[in-house]
Amino acid sequence: MSLIERVTRATVCLHLAPHGLHGVLRRAGRPLPDSAFQLPIVNPDASWEVALAALNRWLEQDQAKLPLAVSLASRWCAMQVVPWSGALLAQASAQRFLHSQFGAVYGDGARAWRLAADDAPYGKPRLACGIDAALLQGVQDAAGAHGRRCLSIEPIVGPAWRSIASARPAGGKLAAFALVEAGRLLLATSSGGRIAAIHSQPCAEAWGDELERAWRRWNLRAPQLDAIERVTLIDLSGVPQANVPERFEPVAVASAAHLMREAAWA
Repeated sequence: MSLIERVTRATVCLHLAPHGLHGVLRRAGRPLPDSAFQLPIVNPDASWEVALAALNRWLEQDQAKLPLAVSLASRWCAMQVVPWSGALLAQASAQRFLHSQFGAVYGDGARAWRLAADDAPYGKPRLACGIDAALLQGVQDAAGAHGRRCLSIEPIVGPAWRSIASARPAGGKLAAFALVEAGRLLLATSSGGRIAAIHSQPCAEAWGDELERAWRRWNLRAPQLDAIERVTLIDLSGVPQANVPERFEPVAVASAAHLMREAAWA
């Protein structure tokens, strides 16, 4: 795609979650006014198959045929920071190494996942993600069946991190953010412009009560968190809380789809 095409052509940024499909059009990195939409999904079991069917229905009805950038709910994305290994330097050995790391935590189910790691510097731990290969293929097939280019598929933590990283200094100071979705709470620290550690767990609708407890439990395993006084909070739960602990500083977010930036697909 040429630079002119990137600037003039819009991209549909989608976020697929168990109970809704959120979308917004972006051009030159900015959301177009009045382009946001939300499609509720009836999905009591939070199944990605049901959500994928909803995505297919939306694609059937939408005639714009614009390229897609897709983010997925955290519940369908297993994430961990893996230690450095020379095996990460080659694709085949990297997959074997990542499967061994995820298998140790998640069991045999990880064999059915597509795994990928970020491009941290040589010798440094890497943030890795595992997503059911059938889900990824399903999104790609849905896009292709309706004449769409799928520019990216990634866990929502990526767009969430990028949306706040630009406001953070690029030095090595440890910082943190919390991402709350319906039924899911994710905590992460960053250092040197990268996610350095991550913790994910289920949460109830009253997630405001759970935030501080989750932070303290994580702190028991990671004492370095003592140095962090403020945690940026991104709330995508759809259930506002009146009792958010003072440590957590909310940032305004229109929707999960609005977190998508050019960096995700340029």
